Amino acid sequence: MERMLQEEYREPGLKLPKEAELADRFRVSRIVIREAIKVLEDRGLVEVRAGRGTLTASPTPERVKASLLRLFRDQPLPTLSDMERMLELREVLEETVATLAAVRATPEDLALIAAALSDMALGKTDEETIEADFRFHMAVAKAAHNRFFEMVIDPLTQVFLQQIRLTDIFEVGVDLHRQIFEQINRGDPVAARQAVRRLMRNTRADAKKALGILSANGQ
Repeated sequence: MERMLQEEYREPGLKLPKEAELADRFRVSRIVIREAIKVLEDRGLVEVRAGRGTLTASPTPERVKASLLRLFRDQPLPTLSDMERMLELREVLEETVATLAAVRATPEDLALIAAALSDMALGKTDEETIEADFRFHMAVAKAAHNRFFEMVIDPLTQVFLQQIRLTDIFEVGVDLHRQIFEQINRGDPVAARQAVRRLMRNTRADAKKALGILSANGQ
């Protein structure tokens, strides 16, 4: 059915044939068609509306983020090589957004980044600290004023923080985050990029240590 959407129903808002027609076309039962439509709906490709049937859906930032979050979240605890690849992607994205944020950040953006940084330092539990860590990275992404970066960084960062939290070895690195904020606040894109690189280098070392311990313990 996905191929049918790509070839025949590319525009948003187009109505798909009824279940019975689709069942005849693909020579399967209506139950199979119903389940296929649920999968497509979960992936944000169609919308099922009462009284109107199934319509092709318009891609939205929220749908894209939800799809990526499902993709990343459904992965098992990553191997060291997978974690490094994820960090590699984060490094490329976050260096870029920090560079842009140093040039584009408004006073309101800077206030959000500073508030998240303060909450990271004051967090009394791992959950509070992780939540503030996530808000910090999203505030920096928002300060880049490019919603496409936000769409990707949001689910990627959420899942990474959840996964590294499972290792029970979580060092937030407040000082390294503070260096990123300081360089963005100064409007220095080169120094902001370098500060992100230092944070990611430290994060990579922590991830290797955590996953090495899990591997040694046979987990």
